[in-house]
Amino acid sequence: MGAGKSKESNTKSSATVDFTRFKARVAKININGLDRTKDDYVQRACKKLFAAKTFQDVLMETNHAYENLIELGIYKNLKAFIDSDKSANASQNGYVVSFDGDELTRITGTIGTEIGQNDGALTAELVSPNIFGRGERLSINYSYSYIKATEMNLKFLKPFYHTEFGDYKPETSITIFRHSNVFPWSRFKSDHAGFLLDFSFLMPLSITHSLQYECGMKEIFASNKQTPFFIRQECGPRLASIFRHIGAYDTRDDRVFPSQGIYVRTTSELIGDKLSNYGAVKCDGHVEMNVPLFAGMSLQLSGRLGKLFENQRVMKPLPIDSLFFLGGPLSLRGFDPAGATPSQEGLPKGSRVYWATGLHLWAPLPFSRYFGDFGDLFRTHFFYNFGNCDTLSLDNLRIAAGVGLAFRIGGRARIEFNYCYPLRKQKNDRIRPAFQFGIGYEFL
Repeated sequence: MGAGKSKESNTKSSATVDFTRFKARVAKININGLDRTKDDYVQRACKKLFAAKTFQDVLMETNHAYENLIELGIYKNLKAFIDSDKSANASQNGYVVSFDGDELTRITGTIGTEIGQNDGALTAELVSPNIFGRGERLSINYSYSYIKATEMNLKFLKPFYHTEFGDYKPETSITIFRHSNVFPWSRFKSDHAGFLLDFSFLMPLSITHSLQYECGMKEIFASNKQTPFFIRQECGPRLASIFRHIGAYDTRDDRVFPSQGIYVRTTSELIGDKLSNYGAVKCDGHVEMNVPLFAGMSLQLSGRLGKLFENQRVMKPLPIDSLFFLGGPLSLRGFDPAGATPSQEGLPKGSRVYWATGLHLWAPLPFSRYFGDFGDLFRTHFFYNFGNCDTLSLDNLRIAAGVGLAFRIGGRARIEFNYCYPLRKQKNDRIRPAFQFGIGYEFL
């Protein structure tokens, strides 16, 4: 027994190699498989390789360079190789790093499905990548959802990863769009056509920022003959001019079933009904904190807050499609979509302020270790949600609790099947006791 343990210990120690003890330098970098891509667009992605001093540095920087090249959006089937320098004037401890791959074709296309917030859509996209050799991208996208909402976007994207500001991931884009949305809970739909200018970048502490300007025509339509007058009087076209900032900070270890980390997203909009009239500010935020426990369980605390400020001396009140709606499987479970929103004539009329909070206890499936990777696709959770509309106070709270099963879809979205029990509601709220189904990528 003693000899066996000694042999096992020696095997483990010999399998662990400290590569920091071996001096190394990168003498040459080969980037193969490119035709129309400009040299300066890829040089910055690999330049840190030349600063490597040990073989461990070479391994780490090769991996970073590989990720940077993938991020440039010019390669498919990329592979990395490290070999000793065998040239005639090779120096001691010199290495050659090579990246081999296939450049993306001039035209690519995809057809598939996309998960939205409690919605699913059939999508088709046609893309022309790397048009001028520095990552420029022209795409046209069309989607049609099961609730008959449609989107069409023509987008031109220009990255600046090759510049001296490349570490901040700067990108700029212009999008010409036409969107058609459906709001079945209030019996209206809206069309929005215009253009969007966007400049996004990454700041220290991994905080992403997106500065946008959107301008276009919006129009509200009554969806059927039962649409009440208070909505019909807002129907018709209007000009919308919006300056927007979106900020995000994400340290979660997983987007779908995180066990630790923090996620914060904020959206702030300055809204005008003319190019020079700006009389409304709309702010919306989502915060999520995850704490690991024991036996694979984790505790999650999340919250949302939205507030609309209007100066009616400058412009008319915002129409119903710009207001907040609370309730549904992705926000306040146990209520119908928009079912926790103040109503008029039996239909949600929207709110200018809301807040909501969720507390979850997540756990793996019982005996999940016997199911292998398939068991990792599922989680169970106990939840307690509460929130309010039209006020930031604790008066007239809406409260629901329950238990449910969640299923992972890819690396971003999930499906929830919950048994909900509304504990407190208001007079005209529309509740959904018992079972409720939800699908999306950002839950409360």
